[in-house]
Amino acid sequence: MDLFTIKEKKRTLAIIHYLISEKVEISVDIKDSNKQFTTKLVKIQRGNEHSYLIIEKLYPEVGNSLIQSSPGVLFSFELSGGKGVFPTKYRGINTQYPEFGLIADFPAAIQIEDKRREERIENDLTKFLSAEFILEGDSTLYQLKVINLGSHGIGLVVDKKNLDLLDKINVGETIKDLKFFLTVATLTIDGRVIHKTPINRGRLKGSYILGIKSDFIVNLKELEDKLKKKR
Repeated sequence: MDLFTIKEKKRTLAIIHYLISEKVEISVDIKDSNKQFTTKLVKIQRGNEHSYLIIEKLYPEVGNSLIQSSPGVLFSFELSGGKGVFPTKYRGINTQYPEFGLIADFPAAIQIEDKRREERIENDLTKFLSAEFILEGDSTLYQLKVINLGSHGIGLVVDKKNLDLLDKINVGETIKDLKFFLTVATLTIDGRVIHKTPINRGRLKGSYILGIKSDFIVNLKELEDKLKKKR
């Protein structure tokens, strides 16, 4: 298996955000154990000097005891067209509500299987995964999933736990320093709110779509359309 290593913090951060937002199952290899364990990443916990991963407890349950005696572990996951791996280290139990689980080091690097590289790079140019921002005059960090990219802008999912956002921002106002996470990159722009639309059916019922417009996003949509025509 040919692997290439990603060390740039912005790119590893984008991949971790993808694993969290898509709830990708993570395989966990614990040293001196021939059993296979699984988990999922829950969130990134930022400290003063280091960042950590909050993960779900391991399955099967015995893994939660084994990892305490053998804290150095290997995480692996499936991506479209390949596999990713990174080593990490168990640091303790997270007891902070609501993300009960385990704490592990944020990876210094991630290795990705080098399959269909040209196609993957083209896809990664335009695949938005999530967005985060803090409104001017506010202290809340909002982390929202991207639901679609269209010719007029992009849609962010405002789920039930973030509905207070809708009272803080009006259509026509601009969100400054809006950071988007792509598969292997990040993008920071200013975006104008063009609509707040309720979702009335499906698994996202009760949430809203926050429509964001930016000239850069529109140009990126044009690039995506051109790439599709080339295939």
